[in-house]
Amino acid sequence: MPNISRQRGISGENIAAKYLEQNGYKIIERNWYCRWGEIDIIAHSPDNILVFVEVKSGGDNDKFGNPLEWVTPAKIKKIVKSTRQFLLENEIDDTPIRFDILTIDLRNERVEHFENAFTAD
Repeated sequence: MPNISRQRGISGENIAAKYLEQNGYKIIERNWYCRWGEIDIIAHSPDNILVFVEVKSGGDNDKFGNPLEWVTPAKIKKIVKSTRQFLLENEIDDTPIRFDILTIDLRNERVEHFENAFTAD
């Protein structure tokens, strides 16, 4: 049985995927893993941009701060490396990409969507 933190993450990712689909995104992958890390959701946006989504869930205990703040420079570096691996493995080199962050408040399933939250620089 997954621990409480992982259960919260799974719930948040399910809410995020539903939100994205309701907003015209097509989910390509969920929880894609490679040696560099995990990408929570990979989707095509309505305007055909390949979007790599980091999902952060919280809300049941505010003592840890805003979930958006949990995406540290080290985490961004892992996401970017993982994205490069995904693009290489899938031979994708001519598609525009974007990095989004979705924060989920599990108390009320409120989603905040931060498009283009960081770059691969």
